[in-house]
Amino acid sequence: MKEVLIQEYSNTKILNIPYKEPQNIFNVNFVDGAFLEITGPEDKEYKVFFIDQDTNQVLHSTTINNNMWSRTNIKYFINWLVQVYCDNELVFEHKFNPEGKRVYIHLDSKAIGDTLAWFPYVDEFRKKWNCQTITSTFHNDWFKQEYSELEFIIPGTEVFDLYAMYSIGWHYESDAVVNYNKVPRDFKTLNLQETSTDILGLQYIEVVPKITLPKGERTIKEKYVVIAPHASAHAKYWNYPGGWQTIINHLNKKGYKVVMITQEPWGDSWHDSKLGGTFKNIINKTGDFPIEERMIDIKYADAFIGVGSGLSWLAWSIGTPVILISGFSYPHTEFKCTRVFPKNPSVCTGCFNREWLNPGDWEWCPDHKGTPRQFECTKSITPNMVIGALQETLNIY
Repeated sequence: MKEVLIQEYSNTKILNIPYKEPQNIFNVNFVDGAFLEITGPEDKEYKVFFIDQDTNQVLHSTTINNNMWSRTNIKYFINWLVQVYCDNELVFEHKFNPEGKRVYIHLDSKAIGDTLAWFPYVDEFRKKWNCQTITSTFHNDWFKQEYSELEFIIPGTEVFDLYAMYSIGWHYESDAVVNYNKVPRDFKTLNLQETSTDILGLQYIEVVPKITLPKGERTIKEKYVVIAPHASAHAKYWNYPGGWQTIINHLNKKGYKVVMITQEPWGDSWHDSKLGGTFKNIINKTGDFPIEERMIDIKYADAFIGVGSGLSWLAWSIGTPVILISGFSYPHTEFKCTRVFPKNPSVCTGCFNREWLNPGDWEWCPDHKGTPRQFECTKSITPNMVIGALQETLNIY
């Protein structure tokens, strides 16, 4: 064996490959901000620049050595250019380009409205950059079948080998203090869908999400209108005294059944008191129903009347004509629909877009709480204004 090895070694061709000194390696990703790491044995000092390619503005710069790293505070989308200099010479450059790479986009909110508003732009990002997009929502089943080119995972699942990652949400540093490292603009002032386009660096155009509707049959033979009068804060309610019952009576006279579908139970004295009393002549579908049953009821309805709540966003996504009654948010805040909004310019409106909504204060009304003007925005919306919207929507006069 020894002789064989010696013979083979003697017959081996000498390639004379020159020895290469080990070099430092530059690693870049855009997970939780733009990130650069320099590893390797060469003891060198580097000047690093993180640049917005669209404005040519240096958003972050630092000096690091080998076996060190740097990451930007900005977490939302920037069309990054990363440049590294050593002794005033450009030694490394990377332009953001996720084409063919893995990008993870997750939705932080469990709310129905937030999810429906934000989700379609996950796919818009995928289409713009032609990247392998992984996503997570708290309602994946609504979208999986309709968005087959996306990879869905359960929220909290570890994801590896990522080129970039973005988190869609209303990000605060503390109560009422917007975290501008995670969002470029104050989301309260914008259309809700712009939360997603801002973070993902997309141009805002309204996009209706595609959701998988259940195959259940129509359960109400007569023509009907769905109402969803409850919401998560009293400021979101239609607070005109007796307004809802007037609309119910009007629809009944025009030959329509009225179906109430909120989770808050009809007949509960506390909840009914926020609506001006217990409604009469409705089909009661309030309480804890599966969301799929809500979808079926909305799908076959001639119209949906609601307030600033997730069920209104659901009706819009399904394609049912929506009449939205709201004064606490400006009309640009939600989606395109028939909007009933105070006409008198002297009436206080839009506090939702101007102030932080305190979720622990049910009677939140930042400008007029505890005064006769509390909730005047929706108190000034009359039943005739809603009936006018119904006439346009259903063509009934």
